[in-house]
Amino acid sequence: MRCRTLIVAFAACLISAVATSTPIAHAAPAITDHLVSSSRTQKQMGLLHIPRLRVTTPIFNGVTNAQFDIGVGQWPGSPKPGANGNIVIGGHRTSAKRPFADIDKLKNGDEMFLYRDGKKYRYVVSKSMIVTRTAVWIINPTSTPTLTLFSCHPKGQTSHRYVIRATFVS
Repeated sequence: MRCRTLIVAFAACLISAVATSTPIAHAAPAITDHLVSSSRTQKQMGLLHIPRLRVTTPIFNGVTNAQFDIGVGQWPGSPKPGANGNIVIGGHRTSAKRPFADIDKLKNGDEMFLYRDGKKYRYVVSKSMIVTRTAVWIINPTSTPTLTLFSCHPKGQTSHRYVIRATFVS
């Protein structure tokens, strides 16, 4: 339940911060649209495979419990794998399927793979960090193909996020 509260709190903070900061052209409408609409039927967008964590999990569109309860969620408006920009994916550490339970064990150089539309995309971890739950800059677009993973930190608490940044390789 704490992680569910985390997601709601994180989303509320992001909406508030986006509303009061320099607007990101695609982020504000996507945040609102996907927080208020939650469907029990989710269409899988692809797969995320993280060998070090022995995790393979489905990716769904949206970052609410509707997605996190059955896999991981891709931030609405994020680009497709391999494209310039920041693919942002969130997931639970302590509830539901817990795909990011050990996200803090990822190290620079670790590989991650996204599978979508019959193609495989390889990313390599370049940075890990702990940020406050209001650090909305983690969803900002990037000029190069980037993958950002986030989850609550410490486990079961909502005050911070553990964030992994990875660079597209092939």
